[in-house]
Amino acid sequence: MSDLLEGDAVTDTLTIDVQDVPFPAAGLTAPAETADERETFTGLTREAVSDPDAERAFLAAKAHLIRTHPTLRSADRSAVLAELPDAVGHALPEVRATGGPVPGGVGYGVFYEPAFKSGFAQGTSLYLDIACPTQPGGNVNTWLYLTAMNRAGRGIEAFVAYFAQDQPRFKVFDWARPEAEHWQIDLAWSSLGSYLGTVSAHGQSFQTIGVWNSTFQLTADQWRNEALLLNRAANRWDLIYRYDYAATQAEQTGGFTGSWGPIVETFQDSYDNTNPVGALNTMLISRNSVGTWGSWALLGPTQSYIRTDNKGFDLSFLDPNYAFVVTS
Repeated sequence: MSDLLEGDAVTDTLTIDVQDVPFPAAGLTAPAETADERETFTGLTREAVSDPDAERAFLAAKAHLIRTHPTLRSADRSAVLAELPDAVGHALPEVRATGGPVPGGVGYGVFYEPAFKSGFAQGTSLYLDIACPTQPGGNVNTWLYLTAMNRAGRGIEAFVAYFAQDQPRFKVFDWARPEAEHWQIDLAWSSLGSYLGTVSAHGQSFQTIGVWNSTFQLTADQWRNEALLLNRAANRWDLIYRYDYAATQAEQTGGFTGSWGPIVETFQDSYDNTNPVGALNTMLISRNSVGTWGSWALLGPTQSYIRTDNKGFDLSFLDPNYAFVVTS
């Protein structure tokens, strides 16, 4: 954001010259104004009923994603799995939650190449339009997530969560929070009317929600996670979540957490006849070791690769690698 929000002025105790993240660009027509809507979104989240099965399944899926990752050697998988409990604050589920689904997979999605995953110093930021129909359609009878991370190992996932044919929810999972506080935002679809829009690609129109997800350094040992949504009705960016915490640069740039860009995260053995889902306009920006932000750029094939776990999804189109839509 180009202007600090009210109440967020930087004090003279900071040891780093904090610059707000530049507004997303790279061909995106978007506003240059912000509003702080954290109180509103926190209030709506308090009204939501937590789902322990969904929360356990989310973490089981991450462990399964690592165990089945095609480019990690066995020793690397073991090392990453050993690190993950520290990241979430407790042991990972080894089996599906009671009454829950197959523990995760990637229907289709983008992962960052290792050099690009760690290719930032004081900050990284992600923007994407999540292609998200109001119902997933087809045979979806468990969870299906449309999620992404901005590369930071202690960043956030701000994502669309489906369960069966219910209306989806928008959630935020913060990897930097203590064990009992990872889940921060949980919004009903009925609360998101101002944020839903239409984006055209390859001759088709898709319902989307624009998500801006940032992690950047405040001081030598303090970092900030932020999530903003594109408010299409008011033509502005709405800050919906912020968290400041202690971390090292090595924790942010190293490890496996944060290595997935936009992915369709699955919880069934197979999918059939689903509505189109995916990601459009995926772009990132990095902040270097002297605190300067670069330029927004669309995610390319030299920075990332595609993973699919043969869950039944078929590719409708791929613009390598910043946009894809899949169906089944």
